[in-house]
Amino acid sequence: MAMVSVCMITYNHQDYIEEALQSIFKQECDFDIELIVSNDCSTDQTHQVISEFLKNNTKTNIKVNYFNHTKNLGITSNFVYALKQCNGKYIAICEGDDYWVDILKLQKQIDFLEKNNSFSAIASNSLVIHENTEKEHLFREPIEKVFSINELLEARHFHTATFLFKREFFKNDFPTNVLSADRTLFLLISCFGKIKLTKDVTAVYRKNDGGISRRVTSKQMRLDYKIVNYLKKYNKHFNQNKLKCFISKTVLEYSFKINLFDFTKASFNYSFCKFKEAKGFRKKIRSLIYSFRKIKEFTYKLDF
Repeated sequence: MAMVSVCMITYNHQDYIEEALQSIFKQECDFDIELIVSNDCSTDQTHQVISEFLKNNTKTNIKVNYFNHTKNLGITSNFVYALKQCNGKYIAICEGDDYWVDILKLQKQIDFLEKNNSFSAIASNSLVIHENTEKEHLFREPIEKVFSINELLEARHFHTATFLFKREFFKNDFPTNVLSADRTLFLLISCFGKIKLTKDVTAVYRKNDGGISRRVTSKQMRLDYKIVNYLKKYNKHFNQNKLKCFISKTVLEYSFKINLFDFTKASFNYSFCKFKEAKGFRKKIRSLIYSFRKIKEFTYKLDF
C-alpha cells in the first residue's frame, strides 16, 4: 500500500493539467505515491494531454490510476468518486488546474502527521493567481496555527491543494448532494483530530475572477445546509448554530439570484443564529439591528 494517495480531479483543464501532473512527479520523498486522476468527461483535449504525459513520464515510486469517465458526474460526485479510489494511508488533494510548488510538500506533511497522532490533517499557505489579471497574492497571512472544528466553521483558512489528511477519517457516506464538498471534507476530518496550518507556500491556486457569485443560484447554495446534519453523525458537539449562520450568509452573499423561500429561510437563520450567539440583552439587540441591515443589502437579488 502506498503511503499517500494524491487525489486529482479534472474537467476541461487542457491548459493546466500537465503542470499539475508535473508537480506531483517532482515530489521528492522516501515513500510510495498513488496518483488517482479522475477526468469528468472533459470536452476539450484534457484526456489527450493526460494520456500523452503518462506515456512519456514514469517514476518508480509513483503508481498512476487514471479514470476517464464517459459520462459527466458533476464536480462533487467526481470528487467523491476519486476519493473513494484512494488506498494510501494519507490522502492529498491537487485539482487539475492547481499545482504544487514545494517539491518536499508530501514529505514534510507526512513527517508531521506520523509524529503527531492527535492531528487528523495538515495544510499550508498557498499563492493565489487571478487568471484574468495575473495578479498574485498569498491565500492568507503567513502564520502557524492549530485548528479545531469550531474554528473552521466560518472561514476558509487554507486552500484545498495544500490539504493532506488521514484516509481512515474519510467516510464512505460522504455526501454528493452538497455544493461545498471541500468545506465538508475539512469539517469531517476535523471531527477526528486537530488540523495543523503551516506558513510555508506549497501550492498555487488559480482563481477565476468571474467568481461563483456570477453563476450560482440560491437553489444550489442551500444544499450546504445538509452539511450540518451530516457532521452531527460524527461530532455532536460542534457549534451547529455558527455553521448554520455561516451557510445562511453564503446563500445571501454568493447567490446570483435568490428565490423568496431561500431568502426568507437564510434571513431568518442568519438573524436568529446571530441573536443566539450574542451575549447579553444589549448585544442581542445590536445583533438584530446589524442582521437586518446586512440582509437589506441583498434584497436586490430577490427573484420573484
